[in-house]
Amino acid sequence: MKTETPFKRAVAAIAGVVIAFTGPSYAASAADTTTTTEGTATSETSTDTDTTAAETTSEAEEQEQQEEIEWYKATLDDYDDSLSLISYEASPESGNSGAKKKNKKPTPVELNVTGGYVGDIPWFESEPEIESTPGKFAIVTYGWGHGVGMSQNGANFYATYSDWTYQDILFHYYPDTYLMDTCVDDEDEITVNGVSGDVLSMVSQIVFNEVGGTMSYEAIKAQAVAVYTYCMYHNGDSADLRCKPHPPQVVVDAVSDVLGQALFYDDDYALTMFSASSGGITANCSEVFWANLPYLRSVSSDYDACYDPHYGTVTYIDDFQLRNMIEAAYNIKLSDEPARWIQPEYSDETGYVTYVNIDDQLTVKGYEFKLALNLKSSKFNVFYTPRPEGEDIPHGTSEIEVVDADYRYTPGVVYPNNQPTNIGDPNSPADEPEDPTEETTEDTTEETTGEDTSEPTAIEDTTSEEGTTETASEAPVGETTDQVQTAN
Repeated sequence: MKTETPFKRAVAAIAGVVIAFTGPSYAASAADTTTTTEGTATSETSTDTDTTAAETTSEAEEQEQQEEIEWYKATLDDYDDSLSLISYEASPESGNSGAKKKNKKPTPVELNVTGGYVGDIPWFESEPEIESTPGKFAIVTYGWGHGVGMSQNGANFYATYSDWTYQDILFHYYPDTYLMDTCVDDEDEITVNGVSGDVLSMVSQIVFNEVGGTMSYEAIKAQAVAVYTYCMYHNGDSADLRCKPHPPQVVVDAVSDVLGQALFYDDDYALTMFSASSGGITANCSEVFWANLPYLRSVSSDYDACYDPHYGTVTYIDDFQLRNMIEAAYNIKLSDEPARWIQPEYSDETGYVTYVNIDDQLTVKGYEFKLALNLKSSKFNVFYTPRPEGEDIPHGTSEIEVVDADYRYTPGVVYPNNQPTNIGDPNSPADEPEDPTEETTEDTTEETTGEDTSEPTAIEDTTSEEGTTETASEAPVGETTDQVQTAN
């Protein structure tokens, strides 16, 4: 950034000379695009004709902008309000970490943190029941996405159950960052996947694509800040985010409330990564990727085990189908011992799979392996039920079965504009008290009880004597709050 400053000053000086030696029409134009003292003085010396022309141009531009954003005034009934979480999968290494654009001097944002109480969380003692079938792998994942940075579901739960503000959420998931107002103007633009537009329009569409329009208002605001910060970290040009047109008014309102606010670390934009959910605890950035950013470190995501529909997803894969997938992804020939194919190495702190030893032939990052097998998360446990002794593994292909955790009903969220909505199971009546623990336990028992008495074998890290598989499965359930304290 230091090498750019003299160049920018030189350009500014040349521009000043050009303006000084040009006619009054250029002076009027400069007065419309700058707020400096020199620009103001030049504007005051302009003729009445120039002033009238500038005012007419300004009114025309304002009218044009109003026409462009007129679609924002539609009612919620005109839009799809469905919750549409996506898994954010970009890595910090793929981003542009060069000089960032700061056209205006940022100013601190007034703090509004509550430190809301986190507690009274229902206790779930058991892991998902696993159907045991000889020759089949069962991979249990916790969360959706890379798990680094803000958990979108986690943010919603904190806002819903602990009355956290968007600042509480941001400072939790991005520790040691601070919030600044970058003073966004109406004409400021950002670019997303090659398409440029004004900040309000683009951020609103990205937020709508990321979390839909049914989350808690404060969670939507937190997502808006994370999205804008992430874009500015990449110089206002983000190729890996996506827009969803026609965001509902509640999303636009939430974005407007925090427009231009960004998280900073060490006097620069922070890399505000996020994903759908993080399985009870977020991952340290270096556990998933290679970068070790101090504000992208592990923190709790307390409500996931109780309310996150992505907590405890079970993926069933036949051994011969898994062999096809691994051999195709890594161009190797696996042995005839399926128990050796996937040997995870777990983080003692978070339970995420940091590395996977594949059949004692190669070792890859856990996140890379998650992508190769199209798993929801790199926080997973692996179980395999062996075939009868002497039975060969056949050749061929088969379908992969994914069994998501039961949706547990969560109370309705009421927005400031008095438009109620629900998250969780839309078929559950809001006025009927339920015990989610008992209901889930009964449902799970009925669905997983079968005649096969074979027991799957957990595949553990063979380099550890302490059984790291237990760390991965138990940490999010009951020990998340005590283990660590948060980072799109």
